[in-house]
Amino acid sequence: MWNTFRCGILLTFIAAVTSALVAADDVGDQPFTIGSEIVRPWGKIKVGQDAVEFHVESLPESRTLTFPRLNNEMKRLYIKDRPSPSDELRFTPLIETWQIAIDQKSEFSSGVIIFETKQPIRWSDEPVVVSASEDHSVVLPARHAETHGELLRYEPQPHKNTVGYWANAKDWMEWRFTVETVGEFEIEVLQGCGKGHGGSEVSVSVAEQTLKFVVEDTGHFQNFVPRRIGAVTIDSAGQQTLQVRAISKAKGAVCDIRQIRLLPVVK
Repeated sequence: MWNTFRCGILLTFIAAVTSALVAADDVGDQPFTIGSEIVRPWGKIKVGQDAVEFHVESLPESRTLTFPRLNNEMKRLYIKDRPSPSDELRFTPLIETWQIAIDQKSEFSSGVIIFETKQPIRWSDEPVVVSASEDHSVVLPARHAETHGELLRYEPQPHKNTVGYWANAKDWMEWRFTVETVGEFEIEVLQGCGKGHGGSEVSVSVAEQTLKFVVEDTGHFQNFVPRRIGAVTIDSAGQQTLQVRAISKAKGAVCDIRQIRLLPVVK
């Protein structure tokens, strides 16, 4: 299992290097916002309210389409007029860009590929500042995490929707949020961890306070379990930052994190 995991990380690293070269030509500096239409050598990218359409006139030699990383969960990926998921399309989330690769065996050479999202399209060019809910709780979803390092990234696929690829213990993540009501908040981490990979130690820091927890083996990296790890006191309203770092890595990867909640403590 570990050899397979290491091989996967190596392939991911190679793909990331290749992606950097492809992305430079494939994305460009054009705005990637709702309503924009981006002309590429192979066709056009049309950005809708909740979908990105790739109008392919001539499939590039790489058979790969690259676009900016979004702050969105993936709903589905398909070829127009063929809405069922297809083995012809392979999606790969990289750190700053996402890729759609068309299988070598596929007969697809032109047409429309559609990437649907669960929220209105938002390009991750600027950090998202999450607002507290009406009940004063704060929900920090994986899609709004800012990741730092060599491997850590957001994975938007429906069965994942997580910050993952945490194989480098030096990588870390953070969220920005605002609170209007100060006081004590309990921290809940929705974490998953593959069988045999538990035991890493992780810190969660906010408002100059740090909580620690040991990652629980949940049987699969996408089998998520809520963990209440303690409480912090936020004594000033306004923008805050929450950071998550690995103190130690026990096995191949630290864990996956789908969401973090700050829950007001009622006294």
